[in-house]
Amino acid sequence: MKFYFIFVLLIIFASNANSSSVSEIEISSDISSKACLEVLENGNMINIIDGKYPVMVYKGHSYFIQTDYMGGTKAYICKSKKKLITN
Repeated sequence: MKFYFIFVLLIIFASNANSSSVSEIEISSDISSKACLEVLENGNMINIIDGKYPVMVYKGHSYFIQTDYMGGTKAYICKSKKKLITN
């Protein structure tokens, strides 16, 4: 009986292991400057790659942002947009 109880608990925990994970599907690499500005103003930063490339999340999408200097001005360019889906 004890073995059966442990087995049932193991199945319950194993089935919930990936229930709260998120995957990405690339949908667009052409993002308007107006949409990019909205993401930069309202999005949440989740990751910075090499201290230069932030990844931001906004309205169920993740955006890869490239930072660059144009003269003395720092520019932000939205390079790709990926749809976030739950598994």
